[in-house]
Amino acid sequence: RAWFHTISRVGTMLYSPLARVAPVASRDARVGRVNPRSNPVFCRGAPGSTTTGRPRSRRLPIKRAVKPSAVLADATKGTSSYDDLDFSETEKYTWRVGGPNDIPCVHLRDVYKGVKPLEPRPSPFCTKSSCPVTIGARTPVSLNRTFVSEDDRVLLKSMAFGSPDSLGASCSFECDASGEFRVNGLSHDEECNVCQFVPEFAKRAGPRAAIYHDPQTTHAAIVNCGGLCPGINDVIRSVVTTLETGYGVQKISGIRYGFGGFWKEGSANLELTRANTSGLQKSGGSVIGTGRGGGDVMKIVDSIEKQEINMVFVIGGNGSHAGADAISNECAKRGLAVSVVGIPKTIDNDILHIDKTFGFDTAVEEAQKAIRAAAIEAKSALNGIGVVKLMGRQSGFIAMNASLASGEVDVCLIPEVNFAMEGTGGVINHVKSLLKKQGHAVIVVAEGAGQEYVLGEGGKDKGGNPILGDIGPWFVKRLRAEMSCDVKFIDPTYMVRGIPANAHDSIYCTILGQNAVHGAFAGYTGISIGMVNTHAVFLPIPRLIERERTVDPDGRMWHRLLTSTGQPDFHQY
Repeated sequence: RAWFHTISRVGTMLYSPLARVAPVASRDARVGRVNPRSNPVFCRGAPGSTTTGRPRSRRLPIKRAVKPSAVLADATKGTSSYDDLDFSETEKYTWRVGGPNDIPCVHLRDVYKGVKPLEPRPSPFCTKSSCPVTIGARTPVSLNRTFVSEDDRVLLKSMAFGSPDSLGASCSFECDASGEFRVNGLSHDEECNVCQFVPEFAKRAGPRAAIYHDPQTTHAAIVNCGGLCPGINDVIRSVVTTLETGYGVQKISGIRYGFGGFWKEGSANLELTRANTSGLQKSGGSVIGTGRGGGDVMKIVDSIEKQEINMVFVIGGNGSHAGADAISNECAKRGLAVSVVGIPKTIDNDILHIDKTFGFDTAVEEAQKAIRAAAIEAKSALNGIGVVKLMGRQSGFIAMNASLASGEVDVCLIPEVNFAMEGTGGVINHVKSLLKKQGHAVIVVAEGAGQEYVLGEGGKDKGGNPILGDIGPWFVKRLRAEMSCDVKFIDPTYMVRGIPANAHDSIYCTILGQNAVHGAFAGYTGISIGMVNTHAVFLPIPRLIERERTVDPDGRMWHRLLTSTGQPDFHQY
């Protein structure tokens, strides 16, 4: 028996070792074509602005050659990119669970080299409606499907692009309308190809029927690293509740003030129970504190070994996850059966592959208050300008989403998109035109934007993040120097970081905390938890920290923002 959810609905691969995607419909089945024409009106940004695109990073290997004429759609003739492709009616794309398309996660079975045997045992986890009952032989395995199969998979990427010229396409093929490679130096012995979709599958998160830790002897530790973010207490509460209520763990320690709490003199663990974490979700901040630095892996693992900790839950961003992966590797080298599980925490939303990080929605919602205040100030003054600086060192997701949600922002500047201050197409000239046209302007600037104009201290902080120059005051000073205006500057950074999570983020935090515990008991280590295409998954930490996730200047969300603000590309002409 095999069944699947189609890619368009981003289904989870359930209870099936083999899944198939139906073949593309035949050309004869396509009817009712309408000849398209080019759009003379819609463009990125304001009228007269130019569109710039990013070069693709690399070329994927070509596996199926097609005629150059079939690569791109000819909009003037109304033909499809696939009209000349020869698909057989019986052709299907297939892949198997456990095959090369799976994203492998490290399991203690693969790395544990200790003396004590590592043996699976039945899981005690159950929910109220699926706990073992006395009638017949029903158990959690057969009642209400409590557990998740090890063969369940979630598709990592849901979008298959048909052409490299498609908006936001991630393909690497650079073909022009005539079928020639745009990039010099590529082999012209090969014909241009349409984009290839190579599916990758992540392990579906959730409770397993077999576990690899004894709940009665388990000592779990929770550590929070980096800066504050809405939802940290929600995650801690969820982890503690799942450990104690779901699995019966009796010893849970909160490591104080980051990684340094494992080994710094004077640091004492905070005992965590369901009773003393109840209601934490109503408070902002972190009940166990937070801190940067302190990532001495040898000292941390010494402490883990001394305290007989066999589960470590690390709440943090890219740097903290790198530390978690190093701790997992060192534990394996020492023959320790320790599961190290990361829970992505970054208010900037800059973690790869997952849908979003917890706290991001709350931050965007809270940023609305600052933007609203700036808009009121700007509209109430003669030539009023409201400038709001929001978080985002290398990723402008908060600035972009807050500006899009507001609907009152005229200019949004983010780290991923360079901008000119001077010249006909520069920011100064555009703001002058806004004042002349509507009498006010509202500007949102991400903290990492325009770093070429300001000089920071250089180097990195204790958390490994670059030390930035302060773009806000510099930007305000330039506006006041170039025009007669009344500028109000608002920086809500610490107001946004320390508030409780909203309802959506609170639910998300609960899901992450529960699945982090499930992953640890299932015997995985060096993994992190996240939502991918709305499904909770286990992903190996190295895949998440390959680089920071950033806003795609050629993507739909940034184009939606440009359509909303009407801002040009800010080139210096």
